[in-house]
Amino acid sequence: MLYLLRLEWKKLNKQIAFRLFVIFYVLMLPSILLTAKRLGDLPPPLMTNEVFFIFPTVWEYLGYIGNWLCFFFFGFMAIISVTTEYSYRTMRQNIITGMSRRQYFLGKLYWILAVSLFAALYYALCGFVIGFFSTETIYWHKVWQNADYIPRYFLMCFGYMSFGLFLGLLIRKTGLALFLYISYIMFLELVLRWGVHLQLFEHRSMHFYPMNATEDLVPIPMLDMADEFISKYGFSIYLQPGEAAVATLVYSSLLLYLAYRRVVYSDL
Repeated sequence: MLYLLRLEWKKLNKQIAFRLFVIFYVLMLPSILLTAKRLGDLPPPLMTNEVFFIFPTVWEYLGYIGNWLCFFFFGFMAIISVTTEYSYRTMRQNIITGMSRRQYFLGKLYWILAVSLFAALYYALCGFVIGFFSTETIYWHKVWQNADYIPRYFLMCFGYMSFGLFLGLLIRKTGLALFLYISYIMFLELVLRWGVHLQLFEHRSMHFYPMNATEDLVPIPMLDMADEFISKYGFSIYLQPGEAAVATLVYSSLLLYLAYRRVVYSDL
């Protein structure tokens, strides 16, 4: 495992895109949240911008910012890490020099697990630091009240990267894979859920689309909108955390299985 991770690091550390994605993530995760300190009075139910920084709600708002960042930076990173190997034929070279196709795939799998773990640990660090410096009185039960967001954040990042890895291996062209990645998550799935599914069949199954389940692991904290949705349709606008976790694990496993078959049985 460590050997395969070292190989991935040697290949990716040379890529400017990889370095930029990591730097942008590290800088933007806390800084975007901290810009809320410039906001004045907020409309109900927030009232004050302190809710963004204090325990336990800091986990929710910081997590939602990280949701967008993981979607962009780490999903893109998963795609580019594969498509550039097809472009430069480094995958072919790895196979020729003795690496099995299974080892190649495991290297990618271990890598997205490692990146997801890094993303979640950095999210936890930022949440603890911002919360401790912003919360006037620290109560440990408040600190840990929403700490389940940390493993959910890890799984969310892993879900985005699994989808990106699958598209990269399936399409092999960077531009087209990135276009489909963005189009599916931001447009196609929304059209299917809201424009088709909800119009034909008003049921909470509309939330079990692959990337929506991943997004619902760390959703936007909008209580008023959620209450209005429940009163109108009779079910929540979000999946329960356990449901989102199970759905993401199932979809990620399926995508990784298909990616594995693509590596093992396709031409180089």
